[in-house]
Order: sequence, then structure tokens, then C-alpha cells
Amino acid sequence: AVLKTFHEALAAGCLAEDTPEARTALMDSATSEATRSMGLPDAAFLPFFAAWPQVRDGYLAWLATHESGGARFGWAERWQELPLGDITLVGQIDRLDQLADGSTLVMDYKTENLATTQRRVKTPTEDTQLAFYAALQPDDTLQAAYVNVGEKGGTTTVAQPDVVEVRDALISGILHDMQRIAGGASL
Repeated sequence: AVLKTFHEALAAGCLAEDTPEARTALMDSATSEATRSMGLPDAAFLPFFAAWPQVRDGYLAWLATHESGGARFGWAERWQELPLGDITLVGQIDRLDQLADGSTLVMDYKTENLATTQRRVKTPTEDTQLAFYAALQPDDTLQAAYVNVGEKGGTTTVAQPDVVEVRDALISGILHDMQRIAGGASL
């Protein structure tokens, strides 16, 4: 919610001057807004608050590098659907950006240990989350990545380079399994 609020405000041109200090203030404002809109008492954010400056600054440093390569925020936290015959895939994607080459980048935020996020993409067909989100996009040239937002090591992009192939395999597998279930195969 914090990142969604921050990016939507940034995209809406809420900063009079786009400086690192202004972005830091906007991110802190987004934190307050998200806490308030969720009806959380201040104490609920307290455990996270101690690490917040490092998390925020690491994310903002990552964002500056991400944007310097031409990436632009598209949208955040949006529900998507893909009808597949008799079934519909439904999911909420954390974030979607447009890259400098015009392609789409589907992203999912992770706050886990970086090594855990890196293991997710080592065997592409074992991690279906990015492939599922990619399936919800009508694009055969898209890219996908986890954005690991860490308390100690900053923010890191962990790309899934084979996402289109994995997405196609996932869709094929879902259709195959649903056809078998419809045909009476036991679960």
C-alpha cells in the first residue's frame, strides 16, 4: 500500500521539484497515508518503523537506477483476469512498468531474504507466481521480476528471464489439468 500510494502520487506529478529529498518526504507521506487508510494504530507500524529509513532509502536508490534505464511506472495493485475457455484466471499484480524498449515489466515485491528470492527463479517452472502474473498480460514480449525490498541489503531486482516460456507452460498445464478434472480424473 505504501509503494502504491507513493508511485501513484509520483506519477500524478505531486512533487513541485523531483529531488531525492522530495521523494523521501513523499514516501514518508505515503507511509502515513497507508497506515491511516488501513486504520492501523501507530503502534502497529512501530516494529517496521525502526528499519523503515533503511528500507525506504534502499528502495529509493533502486528506483533511481530503475528509472535511469528508462523504466516508467504503469500501475500498481491491480486485479487482472484472463478467460481460458470455461475458467478464468484472476490475480492481483503488485506492479507493472513500461520499459525503455516499450516492453512490459511485471513485478512482484518480496520482503524476504534475498537468497530466498533468488532461489525462486533458479528453476523457472517451479515458481509459478511470476508466470501466473505474466499470463494475465496480453503480451508476448513481457519481462518479469521480483523486487526484493530488504531491510539490510537494499532493494534488488531478481529477474525471471524465461517468463514467457514458463507462462506458456503454466497455461498449457492448467488447461490440461482442468480438462482432466472435467473428464472425471480424481484429484
